[in-house]
Amino acid sequence: MVFRAVLMLLVLANTFSFAKDKSIYIVAQTNPKTEDYSWIERYFLVESLNVYDLVMLKKNELELTEKQINDINSEYNKIFPIMLGKARIVKDKEEELRNLVIKTNDSQKIKDLLIDIAKLKTELSVLDINLFKTIQSILNKKQNEKLNSYLLKNTY
Repeated sequence: MVFRAVLMLLVLANTFSFAKDKSIYIVAQTNPKTEDYSWIERYFLVESLNVYDLVMLKKNELELTEKQINDINSEYNKIFPIMLGKARIVKDKEEELRNLVIKTNDSQKIKDLLIDIAKLKTELSVLDINLFKTIQSILNKKQNEKLNSYLLKNTY
């Protein structure tokens, strides 16, 4: 158990330096005021699926109905603000961690903060997966097969 926690912390520590923004969130679907939320990508524990972006980008190919689009937007509008809030907290805690590491030798505070960051990143990734599963439940079998093929091939 301790080994897994240390390994997770090492992986997490590496994400501080190597994580890169990989996507642009398509918020314009529900908000005419478009903002770039790509910065959120570096705060997930694992790479985000960005399924909302993909579904909205491919809504014609997926042959989404108006009801499906509305349902997906509704779910996204419930979950994304929570994800955004958690990402902002992680961002602040990572800055706090950098300051602690540079300015103090308090290994317990550093360890506790790393654990808090790991928990928040895990929660953020779980929310992303929950959004994906919710969107899957809104789509029919044929639409899910197309969506899965896009995700597996990274063809979007």
